[in-house]
Parts: sequence; structure tokens; C-alpha cells
Amino acid sequence: MILFFIILALVCVYGMKIYGPKEFNQDYISMSNTTAVKGVFVFLIFMSHFLQYYTPVDAFDMQYKAIRVFIGQLVVVMFFFYSGYGILESVKRKGTDYIKGFPVNRILKTLLHLDLALVLYIIRNLIMNVKMKPMQIILSLFGWDTVGNSNWFMFAVLILYVAIYLSFMLFRKHKFLAILASTVLTGVYVIAMHEFSGKEEYWYNTVMCLPLGMYYSFFKEKIHSIVMKNDIIYHIALVAVFVAFMFAHENKRPFVIYTMWTLLFTVLVVLVTMKVKIGNKALYWLGNHVFSVYILQRFPMAIFKRIDVIDSNRYLFFILSFVATVIMAELFDRGVAALDKVLFDRKKRPAKADLKKV
Repeated sequence: MILFFIILALVCVYGMKIYGPKEFNQDYISMSNTTAVKGVFVFLIFMSHFLQYYTPVDAFDMQYKAIRVFIGQLVVVMFFFYSGYGILESVKRKGTDYIKGFPVNRILKTLLHLDLALVLYIIRNLIMNVKMKPMQIILSLFGWDTVGNSNWFMFAVLILYVAIYLSFMLFRKHKFLAILASTVLTGVYVIAMHEFSGKEEYWYNTVMCLPLGMYYSFFKEKIHSIVMKNDIIYHIALVAVFVAFMFAHENKRPFVIYTMWTLLFTVLVVLVTMKVKIGNKALYWLGNHVFSVYILQRFPMAIFKRIDVIDSNRYLFFILSFVATVIMAELFDRGVAALDKVLFDRKKRPAKADLKKV
């Protein structure tokens, strides 16, 4: 497994640009740059899920397992952060109209895409004679349960989208109050999940990174004026956040500290990208297909596990699963894009007045 981690590192190096003294990556938080960063983390998620099908046995596998144990849930935090950042940036540009369209463009679309992927899993399970209970299938449609797919992240995203919609509809003209309200509702979700759900902590110990992204968007100009003023201030901030991150790592057993650990890591990645730019076609492709790669990767893994590929050659299992996931993700996203165009693209639909003329 350490081999694939090294390959990922080499892919990141290809096309990398490191900015020198008095230089900063002004493009660090743009869509193109964040897409490449997301590409790195979705591959790490793939590697993480691989370990759920394979038990490390040799020294090389154990080296990666140690890395995986250290990383923990950090593999998902940038998705939350960039989502929160992107939402507030869209609110800045489009205003209330963006929020009004949130139920359809964010919540309904996400739910539809999830359920379309679940149809594939249900068909696979029927073919493989995997038993599913009716309630299991129903709850899977919202991410609360699973039919073999990854689910907790999707459930959390849907809940947070609802929280954001309610908050921004309540405080339409006050962005900061809306962010505060969505933070409170996210906190309510965390407490409710911790106290009453019976779910593992990973269902909620990273979700605060989404409101953090909105705060970052709101204070972005002030942050730039301080952190990017000169290299001395930048490196002081970088070292301070890294030290705090490592301290939190050593004391992260309570979920509250774990949450702080994830927030610090998110800030650390943002600071690093101010000086280091990564990007190539491979990372961009992965970053542009985050949802499909994330939701579909367990589909081929389970099949190749069933036919004992992993027992004969774990490297072959990894490669076949990854290639199959890439192909499925490309086809799935093309199909979903075509469906979205039919269901949600109102721009090309004729107006009622035009219909009367026909």
C-alpha cells in the first residue's frame, strides 16, 4: 500500500509550483486550485476504503496503515471546507436568488445523484444475492443506512445544506448572522448525533469544517492583508498552526478536541496552498469527479472481493478497483449531467409566452 501512497506523492509533485520569497499563490483558493487539492484527498479516501477490504500483513502495508491511522478523518475535511467557502462566495455573487434555488440546486440534486448511485448498488446486490431489508433501502436513500455504499458523508452534507438554507433564508440581508445561525445548527447536529444517534464519531466530528469555510470566505480579505503581508508573518502563522495541530493530535481522544484537530488541519492545508500550487490532469480529473468516485468506489471493490481477487493479489485488486471506479465515475457523471440538463436546466426551456405562440 505504501507504493500507491508514493505514487500519489509523485503525481502531486508533477506540475507542482513552489513560490519563493515575497511570492504567494494568488490563485490558491480558486476553483481550479481547490479542484486539484480535492483530487488528492479523494484518492486518499479510496486508499482508506481499500483497507476495509484488505488486512495489512507485510511491513510495507503496515507503513501505510500507520499513515492512515495518523490521517484519520482528515481525508474529508477539505471537502467540507471548500463547500462552505464556495457557498458563501456564490451568495456574494448571486445574493438571495442563490439561496432561493438551494433546495433544488443543492439539496434535491445531491439527493437525486445519491439515489441514482444507490440503484446501481441495489441491482448489484440482487445479482450477488446480498440480502437487503426494505427499511434499510429506504433509509439508504437519505444516507442514514447503506446498501454497500459509503453513506455518512452524504447524510451529513444533506443535513448541513438544510441548515444553511434555513439560516440564510432567515437572515437574508445579514451574511454574518446567517453564518452564525448555520454554525449553531451544525452544532445542534453534532450534539444530537453524539448524544442520541448511536452512530460512530466520524458521522459528526469533521462537519464544523463547513461553516469554517464560510467564515474564511467572509473574512478572506482581512486574512490576506495579514497573513500574506510578508513572509515573516506567513511563516509565523504556518508554524503556529502546525504546532497547535500536532498538540491537538496528541490529545485528540475527546471528540471536541478531535474536531479542533480537523479545523487546524484545514487551516494548515490552506496556508500551505498559499505557497505551494499543485495541479495536473490526473488530479483535476479526480477533483472534478469527487462525488462519483466517492460513492461508486465500493461497487467494484465488493465484486472483486467476492471473486477472491484480493486474496490472490492485493495490488491487482487495488488497480482493478481503481480503474473500474474511474470508468464508472466518468459514465455516471455523463449520464447524470444529461439528466440534470433535462430536469433542472431552465435556461433553455421556452417561456410560457413563447409556448402560447406555438
